[in-house]
Amino acid sequence: MDLAFEIDHWIGSAIADPLERTTLAALRITAGPNRIPITEVEDTLARSVRPHIHVAVYPLANWLLVNWWRLRWEPEPRAVSQPSFDWLRAHSMAAIGGDYVWPAAHFSSDGELIQLRLQAETATDVSAIRYLQDVTVDIPAAHFERAVDRFLDQVEARIGSCLPGEYELSELRNELREERADPVQAQRCKLQALAGIDPGAASGEWFDAVNELVSRAGPVAGEEIVATIPALKGGISAAAHAISAMRSSTTHVSLEWAECLSATAAATEVPWQRGARLAAELRRQLGLAPGPIPRTTMEDLLKAKLPLPRSSWNGESGLRGGFRNGVTGGRTALLVTSPREDNQRFYLARMIGAALLASPEQHVLPVSDMNTALQKFERSFAQELLCPWSALDAFTDERGLDDDALADAAEQFVVSEQVIRSTLVNKKKLARDRLEA
Repeated sequence: MDLAFEIDHWIGSAIADPLERTTLAALRITAGPNRIPITEVEDTLARSVRPHIHVAVYPLANWLLVNWWRLRWEPEPRAVSQPSFDWLRAHSMAAIGGDYVWPAAHFSSDGELIQLRLQAETATDVSAIRYLQDVTVDIPAAHFERAVDRFLDQVEARIGSCLPGEYELSELRNELREERADPVQAQRCKLQALAGIDPGAASGEWFDAVNELVSRAGPVAGEEIVATIPALKGGISAAAHAISAMRSSTTHVSLEWAECLSATAAATEVPWQRGARLAAELRRQLGLAPGPIPRTTMEDLLKAKLPLPRSSWNGESGLRGGFRNGVTGGRTALLVTSPREDNQRFYLARMIGAALLASPEQHVLPVSDMNTALQKFERSFAQELLCPWSALDAFTDERGLDDDALADAAEQFVVSEQVIRSTLVNKKKLARDRLEA
């Protein structure tokens, strides 16, 4: 179990509020395979370090219930220095508030994994408590669900035994159970959460517009597109405009060969592992030689000349991709937003990965910047397809890791220098501070 909310023991209290008094406890939260205690604190008044905090757990239980759908499905915004207040309210434990000092742990979802992030504090706060752990861990979504359910079982049982007339928590749990058990309700709640909306807050007009998007794009692509809505200034209308621009684009490539390949996934694989493995398998199936893919080979696969002409479309860049016409042997119309061949190759490689996974009813092959499982899969797939790690590792062993060598590697593999740097950082061959150079 990669996440656990553990109540070490209940604490007697004279707190006036009956729910807080009843649920005051020593709470330990652990995360990751090594069970890192994210509630480990330095208590300067007690001059001690302990793995648990003394809090009323009812507010935490209530927060988890109220925000369950957004915690389970909503990604963290990319390319922002600080998420919005609304996002933090639903995803940061610090927002629980009250009279307790909660860890500023953030939960965000890519659909398959829940990422928990916590930064160690450098100084104690007014309560003389300092959180010590610096943690970034990916938790399988099923583990997150089980951990929350088990914790809620404990809190509900405690309230039931001590305050038998108190039903608020039980009523919230029953409501959530009904939503999760009903496929129609669950899908409605999921779509709202993907778009950063509290379940039940969206209007009928919003659902009509979103259902139209999903119908046009296909189920998997539709959910990816809904997840981009908060990042698009024009919201739903901007997403709809992007799909229309994809469909009407006069630039076409052939991707039906990728649609016919088998794409099996191991149960234990995370998205970036799956992407790298399937890219390596595709290279073997196509009989590609180790190292860079020549331009002529890319052109033969795509049945198009590179670089592609840039699209006249001037919409928002947070959602791009292609539209498949849904006929046998059909081509994919796509938006092209960069004139640079290295950027185009990576973009096209992401679309090849999307086509590899796409079901027949999926018309749109989305390319987004959101922190979703599909985005992570596409990027790792494109990196391994165009710039196989074994070849890049050997190249940098020979040429070194200075800035000139990295520029040479980018030229060798015809990808951006950012792709080279991020790959080396992810493989721990380059320090993270070199990523922004």
